[in-house]
Amino acid sequence: MTPIDIRRERPADYRASEAVMRDAFWNRYEPGCSEHYLLHVMRSSPRYVPSLAFVAEAEGRIVGAVAVLASHIETDDGRRLDTLTLGPIGVSPALWGRGIGRSLLERVRREAAAGGHRAILLCGDPAFYVRAGYLPAERFGIRTAGNLYFDALQACPLRPGALDGAAGRYVEDPIYNVDPQLVAAFDRSFPPWERLADTPSQLRFREMCARMKSGPGASGAPRS
Repeated sequence: MTPIDIRRERPADYRASEAVMRDAFWNRYEPGCSEHYLLHVMRSSPRYVPSLAFVAEAEGRIVGAVAVLASHIETDDGRRLDTLTLGPIGVSPALWGRGIGRSLLERVRREAAAGGHRAILLCGDPAFYVRAGYLPAERFGIRTAGNLYFDALQACPLRPGALDGAAGRYVEDPIYNVDPQLVAAFDRSFPPWERLADTPSQLRFREMCARMKSGPGASGAPRS
C-alpha cells in the first residue's frame, strides 16, 4: 500500500490541491462544483488559517487537501465564541476508503487543539463526519446564521466542555457565499467535464436541506 504523507500545504501545491478538490466534489452537491474555486479564493481571506491547511501526498502527488477559516458563534446570551470552520476537504476519488480524509481531519483537530482553539465546525455529510468525532451542532443548540438547525452542520469540541453554553448562531466567513459566475470563469481553466443533475448525492443533500427547522425565537424570515 502506498504510504500517505500528511503535511502542511505549500504555495507550490495550490493548483494541485484545487484540482483534487474539483475531482472530489464534481457533481456531488450540484452540477459541477464550486469547492475548488472556494479553496482558491479563501487563501486571500484575513480569516484564513494557513497553519491548519494540510495536504495528503502519495508518491509525490497531492491526493487530498483541507483548509480552515476562523469563524464564531453568537450565543443566545449575547457572547461571541471564536471557533474554526473546516472545509473544503477533499480526497481524490480513486483513493476513497483509504482513510485519507480522516487522517486530514485528525491532523487539523490535533493542531487546532494544540493551538488553543475552542471548536471546529463544518457542513458535510453526517454519516462520514460522525466517524471522525464530529457531533450534530444541534446537540449544542447551535444553528446556522439564519437561525436554522441543519443536519449537515457538525461540531467538534477541542476540549471538554468547550461548547457548553454555546447555543446560538454559527457565523462563517461570507467568502463561502461564492459567485456562480466567478466559479464558472475559474472552472474554465480546468479540463471540461460533464455536469450532471439529480445525482444520488445531490438528492440526499436536498433532503437534508428540506429537513432544516427554525431555532428558538424565530419569527419572520431568517437572517442571513
